Amino acid sequence: MTPGTTVTFEWVSDGHNIVVDSQPSGGGWEGHEPLEDEGFSYEFTFETTGVYEYYCTPHQSLGMVGTVEVVEQLPTPTATAAGPPEVPDSAKSLGIASFIAMVATLGLAFFFTKYGGDYEPPEE
Repeated sequence: MTPGTTVTFEWVSDGHNIVVDSQPSGGGWEGHEPLEDEGFSYEFTFETTGVYEYYCTPHQSLGMVGTVEVVEQLPTPTATAAGPPEVPDSAKSLGIASFIAMVATLGLAFFFTKYGGDYEPPEE
């Protein structure tokens, strides 16, 4: 995100907080250390560039940690060639072989249905 972006943290379950672990010099982010429950929200506007790391005290051991990176300019995505994904040659060969096998099976079924077998009435 760029400087001046406001982030809203919204609690969707009970017993969470925001403890600032590290931040750039002059960041001024204090977090929100009191535990809050579902429905609570907290906003902070990040003005100083750098990396801000934070965690939730009750759930840090469960991996509830986060990082906010503030940069002067967001990278612009590079243009990529549009089009369908590349299909490997082995997949193409398998598709062609499967098509030939199905056509051959249908052709033989048609041939034996139309011309095969003994269709003369039985002698009495």
